[in-house]
Amino acid sequence: MTAGTRFSNRRRLALAGLSTAALAVSGASLARPAFAAAPLADPAAGRAAASLARVVVLDWPLTEVVLSLGVAPVGVSRPSWYAKLDGDPPLPPSVVDTGLLYQPNFEVLAALKPDLIVITPWHAPLRALLERIAPTLTVQLFGPGIDVYPAVHAATRKLADALGRGPAADALFARANARLADASARLAGFRATRRPVYLLRPIDDRHIAVFGRNSLFGGVLNALGIDNAWQDYADPQGMTEADLGALAKHADAQVVTIGVPPAVATQLARSPLWRALPFVGQNRVQHIGPLPPLGGVVASMRFADHLAQALQGVTA
Repeated sequence: MTAGTRFSNRRRLALAGLSTAALAVSGASLARPAFAAAPLADPAAGRAAASLARVVVLDWPLTEVVLSLGVAPVGVSRPSWYAKLDGDPPLPPSVVDTGLLYQPNFEVLAALKPDLIVITPWHAPLRALLERIAPTLTVQLFGPGIDVYPAVHAATRKLADALGRGPAADALFARANARLADASARLAGFRATRRPVYLLRPIDDRHIAVFGRNSLFGGVLNALGIDNAWQDYADPQGMTEADLGALAKHADAQVVTIGVPPAVATQLARSPLWRALPFVGQNRVQHIGPLPPLGGVVASMRFADHLAQALQGVTA
């Protein structure tokens, strides 16, 4: 299987999974700041950007970022899907549906008269057409050779600058750093075990999606001073599909499963392969609910909170 095929498969896997549903810290309170609250490079540009009241976003993770900056888009690709794929922060009911992610309705877009259209690099074939309607900004959250966690922070700052929302970004970053520090303190006992952690989304009774170091979740894990047990290939979104047997490589690991559908949980409970894994037999599996693996700063804060809640009582 080629890397490109794996990337395509992982993209489909991410969307399907979502629809169901630091430093080595020596002291418990010493979480590394996740990102810096740098000032706008050009205050005049920031003031001009403040007039960009009508924003269209053609990507769901970037929709989260824009909302987290206190800006409600006038249009979003399939708003109902944003809600299904987690929807935090929530979209106002007035947001207009602009069509499919990569097949927007250009008549609807033109009627909205946006000041700015926000897209991803995968919208490049549409960019010339979109720019006939409004200035278009490309923002990247993931890709080959990119770590999603710092890319999310850079994207948040880029959008804040474009939208004149520098103070809102500063406040968001400050909240995120505080939440990370709180999660780090709660995880002091677990860090003392020195166990690496597998972050998994089971697919069926034989296969799992594993979140690697370059994923959003993997970046939070690293910021909390915890090693990721998965050191092998991960696609540009930070995930890979693997057989259950691949997890035996780190028999001493702790496992955290994320957003397991009830039907898959039932399959795992009956699976001889799953039950044979050492961490299953030794009750080193914790569960957290569905969270978006492709999201913004809000998603990373929520994951840190859920991870701390799952592991704060695990000390052996």
